[in-house]
Amino acid sequence: MAADFRSLLKENMRNADTGERWFEDFDIGGVFYLSIQASTLHASTPAELLEDVNAYEAFQVTLQTKQGVFICGKRGAWDNLLQYDWLSLFQEDGPIIREAENVPASVVQRIFEDVSATVSAHPESLIKKGLQLM
Repeated sequence: MAADFRSLLKENMRNADTGERWFEDFDIGGVFYLSIQASTLHASTPAELLEDVNAYEAFQVTLQTKQGVFICGKRGAWDNLLQYDWLSLFQEDGPIIREAENVPASVVQRIFEDVSATVSAHPESLIKKGLQLM
């Protein structure tokens, strides 16, 4: 089991007046950005600014492919994730981004671990320099 994602969250911005906070995205193997957020601005449970990230029951999660990643076909980064039941929680917001609201912390942990393992198992998702289509 990988480290608890909550212990890896790094606060990037906070506005205590509005209850807004942003955590830095995780760069997973150069293939995905994984954004895990919780505050008054996000679809988290509770939807408020808590000091202890372990007190959140659910988080807003965004998964986005990085530039230079195959997004469809046999080597497509999204196709490599089809085996996971949690993928159905995400709504497609364009070809490179998926968003999910109020994802339970235990499921966020699985997403973090599964995406990391999948990227390690499928290095072909990255377009090699010199092979990119212009």
